[in-house]
Amino acid sequence: MRRATTGILLGTVLLCGLASAADDDGVMGVWHGRFTSKAWEDKELTAHIIAEGMLEGAQHWRMILLFGDPHKPDARGEIAGSTKDKKPLTVPFEGEVNLGAAVKGTYRVSAAFANGAITGSFKGSQKAERKSGPIEFTLTRSMAQPRTRGQRPPESAVILMDGSNLDAWEAYPLKWSMTDDGATQVSNSSLKTVQEFGSGTYHVEFCTPFMPNERGQARGNSGVYILGRYEVQVLDSFGLDPADNLCGGIYKMATPRVNACLPPLVWQTYDITFKAPKFDEAGKKVEDAEITVIHNGETIHDTVKLPTCTPGGVSDQEAPAGPLLLQNHGDRVSYRNIWFAPAAG
Repeated sequence: MRRATTGILLGTVLLCGLASAADDDGVMGVWHGRFTSKAWEDKELTAHIIAEGMLEGAQHWRMILLFGDPHKPDARGEIAGSTKDKKPLTVPFEGEVNLGAAVKGTYRVSAAFANGAITGSFKGSQKAERKSGPIEFTLTRSMAQPRTRGQRPPESAVILMDGSNLDAWEAYPLKWSMTDDGATQVSNSSLKTVQEFGSGTYHVEFCTPFMPNERGQARGNSGVYILGRYEVQVLDSFGLDPADNLCGGIYKMATPRVNACLPPLVWQTYDITFKAPKFDEAGKKVEDAEITVIHNGETIHDTVKLPTCTPGGVSDQEAPAGPLLLQNHGDRVSYRNIWFAPAAG
């Protein structure tokens, strides 16, 4: 199985667009840190906080706790937090988690967001408490920055979107407009390239909007259709278990190996290597399409065979070439820095 050739860096939050930045609640996102208590000082802790909007007069969040490597955690737990403040200057979180084989036992976890940081503790059984006391931790908000974010195309590439114009795209049926930061935003219809492409590498950067009151397919939905026929899902699926209808999924065909989704309002990357289906002289398909997808530096699909088209594209009939299509699903998803490098030979 091939490893990703790209990676991620931890750094400051990079939000897409001034209007989107204003929507950020300051709580949702990736929080990374360490245990300050000596007993667990060598252990890594990451929290993915999902905003869940207003319910019964309060704002709610879910905190997914990942113990160890966040992509392959030794244990996973979940606690909840809420506040009735309009601006969440402080948010208490609390719940019970079972760390299984990682650290035997069930722990009561309490944490609080205040002044831009999260502090908290794991409290175990009375016996464990007598031995080491509560296990305290501190988390700071950070964001994985894909190494291919902003990547320049190779000389062989066809430039499809560079922030200057939308000349490479055509109405389907209505054309999108450019935003002030050189991106384009889903508007009224899907958008597809004038030119058709086949096998090669596609680089796409996208950003989902912050829609905390929505759920599932109503939360930042769009899609990247290779050849206009094979969709790689775009959706705000941050913090969720991977599925074929969530971000990075290939609908009803393939579930991502891991959920590499970043929070809404953050620019993400798809680097897609695609092998077009082959047909004989009579037009009969003799070889299925094949796709590898690297999402934010993580290989989520590795040489997956695609026996048919996915729904919602330009056609349900396969072909050796087709346009790149960006789907309108009614949500204000943004795109930028899109190019195609044809396969050698």
